[in-house]
Amino acid sequence: MTAAHGLARRVLAVALFRTRDPWGAAVVAELEHVTGTWAVLRWTAGGLRVAWRVRPGARRTVAAALVAAAAFSTFTVRSIPSGAMAPTLGISDHALVDRVTFRVLGIDRGDVVVLRVPAGDGGWFTTVDRVIGVAGDTIDCDGGTVRRNGSPLDEPYTHGAATDCVPVTVPDGMLYVMGDNREVARDSRHYGPQPASNVSGRVVR
Repeated sequence: MTAAHGLARRVLAVALFRTRDPWGAAVVAELEHVTGTWAVLRWTAGGLRVAWRVRPGARRTVAAALVAAAAFSTFTVRSIPSGAMAPTLGISDHALVDRVTFRVLGIDRGDVVVLRVPAGDGGWFTTVDRVIGVAGDTIDCDGGTVRRNGSPLDEPYTHGAATDCVPVTVPDGMLYVMGDNREVARDSRHYGPQPASNVSGRVVR
């Protein structure tokens, strides 16, 4: 079941709260057989529409579900284009990406983000990396271990891969990012800290 299915199931659960109608259970049960993000969205919208028409007493919960459905405009599903974040995210994996709330809550160390970074030919490309340092942090590597502000990081997601980097203090408004697959990832070790304003989303799964 994809991340989109999970969101849809929660939205329908709100709309069908306390109902025992067989059609409600059928809508939820058949959801797992629907493929494609847009098809899931249409299926969910259809379930909400039927609930609104058939069960007038449930309109308050349907309205609440419509609010929850706004999550579909906040989140998008992105295909992972490379192995830079393996094994956390493999090539062609689908990740649920929050495009809105990180702009309010901010970006923290350990977040996996989608951002634009410079390409070697003077252009730009979009990548998915983990935030290792935020403004004011000093990042360095010692014996293959990444250190932040002098303290070694526990990074089980690298599966013991050694990491080499040059010391740097992250400037204001910038982020220091690395891919979990340190052997193949091209990240801040190569192009330095990047503007936080270049982040377009935060991976939530």
